[in-house]
Amino acid sequence: MKTFVKILKIVVPIGVGVYLTWYFFSGMTDAELKQTQNAFSQADYVWIALSLLAAFLSHLSRAYRWLFLLEPMGYRPSLKNAYHAVMSGYVINYTVPRSGEFARAGLLTTYEKVPFEKGFGTIVVERVIDVIMLAIVVFISGLLQVNADEVNAITTQDENGWGSHMVIWCILGGIFLLGITGLVLYLKNQRIRNFVNEKLRGFWEGLRSVWTMKKKWAFMGHTVFIWVCYVGMIWISAMAFPETSSMPIGCIFAGFVAGAVSIAAVPGGMGLYPLWISQVLIIYNIDFKAFGIFIWVIQTGLIVVLGLLSLFLIQRQPKLADRINAAS
Repeated sequence: MKTFVKILKIVVPIGVGVYLTWYFFSGMTDAELKQTQNAFSQADYVWIALSLLAAFLSHLSRAYRWLFLLEPMGYRPSLKNAYHAVMSGYVINYTVPRSGEFARAGLLTTYEKVPFEKGFGTIVVERVIDVIMLAIVVFISGLLQVNADEVNAITTQDENGWGSHMVIWCILGGIFLLGITGLVLYLKNQRIRNFVNEKLRGFWEGLRSVWTMKKKWAFMGHTVFIWVCYVGMIWISAMAFPETSSMPIGCIFAGFVAGAVSIAAVPGGMGLYPLWISQVLIIYNIDFKAFGIFIWVIQTGLIVVLGLLSLFLIQRQPKLADRINAAS
C-alpha cells in the first residue's frame, strides 16, 4: 500500500501537468498558435539573455547563501559543490516532486563533510525564509492590484464585471472556508494540533537561527537579491516583445505570484504556468498567450541544462569517502 501511495505521489502531479498542457494548447486558436511560433523567432534575445543571466545569478546567490547556514555548525563546503547540489536538486524535482531537497542534502553528504540531517535542516530553514518572502511579494502584488487602472476597468465593465467579481469572491470565499475548516480541525483534533504546533516550532527555530548567525545581514542581502532576480526575470523577459514591453508593475508582480504558485502545484508548473500567466495578462488587457509559454520554456530549459550539467560535474569528482581513503 505504501508503495502504491508513493507511485501516486509521482504519477498524479505529472499526469495533472500533462493534462493541463494539453488543455492549454487545445484551447488555443490557429492565430494564437501562429503567434506562439512567431514569438520564438521574433523575440529580442538580448533581453532573454539578460533574463537568463538574472536567473543564473539567483541560483548562484542561493548556493552562496547556503554556506552562511552551514558555517555556524562548523561545515565549510566549497561554493562549487553547493551550487552543483542546488542545481541538481532543481532538476531532480522535475522527475520526482519534492525529492530535490533530499537529493541536494544527500549530494552534500556524499561530496562534502556535511551530515545529511544537518544539511537537510538548513534547507528547511531556507524554505521558511522563502515562504516569508513569497508572502511579502504576494502582499505587494495585492496592493498593486488595488490601484491598477487596468484591473479596475475590467471589473467595472458590465459584460465582464460580474464574472470578475465572482472569481474574486470565490477565491476569498475559498480561503475563508479553508481557514475556518483548518481552525476547527486544529481545535478538535489532538493529532492535528500537535502536528501544527511542531511545524510552528520548526518555523520559529528556523527564523531564530537566521537572526543569531554571524553573517545574518549578508544572508538577508542575498535573500532580497534572489527574490529581486525572480521578479526581475518576468520584467526583463517582457521587454523582449512589443506586446509586453510596457507591462505594468502590477502585472509583473501578479504574473510572478501566479507562476510561483503553479510551480508549487505541479512539477515545474507544467501546463499550469503558461495558463495562469496568460490569464493574468488578460486581466491587464494584454492578449498574448505566447508570453507564458515562452518564459516557461526558457526558464525550464535553463534549469534542465544547468541541473543536468551540475549533476554530471559533481559526480565526476571523487566521493568524500574515496578522498579520505586516498589521503590515509
